Amino acid sequence: MTRALLPLLSTLMALTGCVGASGRAGLTSGAPTFDVARAFVGASVGEGRLKIAFRRTRPVHVESSGHRAEDGTIVVDQVITEPGRKTSTRQWRLREVAPGRYAGSLSDATGPVEGVVRDNCLELRFRMKGDLTARQWLFAMPDGRTVQNRMSILKSGILVARMHETITRRD
Repeated sequence: MTRALLPLLSTLMALTGCVGASGRAGLTSGAPTFDVARAFVGASVGEGRLKIAFRRTRPVHVESSGHRAEDGTIVVDQVITEPGRKTSTRQWRLREVAPGRYAGSLSDATGPVEGVVRDNCLELRFRMKGDLTARQWLFAMPDGRTVQNRMSILKSGILVARMHETITRRD
């Protein structure tokens, strides 16, 4: 029985090793408290690096434009550019449902988005196509203009991709 599990264990270790750690160390602080409207209402640009298991790390560029809808929902429209790939768009919708708790949607998610604010971090969770689970940690930086994004994508509990992105307000 143990011999039969060795190839599976080796594969799982290789997958995890290919995408590495989440890179969240040192980003958590008590101040400033993450303000969803401040982070997403207005124009911003994101420059990131996406690493998918067994593939080369590739740059990702995200242009965002956000506004607050009449019902208080934060709506963010994004244009995503990756070299060698077709430009894509997506829309986030987040609404505070209790102090520090958010619910919403993402146009390329397969279910609801759930979020919670802890200190300077907004943690988001959602499911994606292909039975993938995404966890995203957005950290408000002390300058008030920058957010560090760390995203992990899991398949059956195994880390298969990660994204590190710096988001900067334009206005």
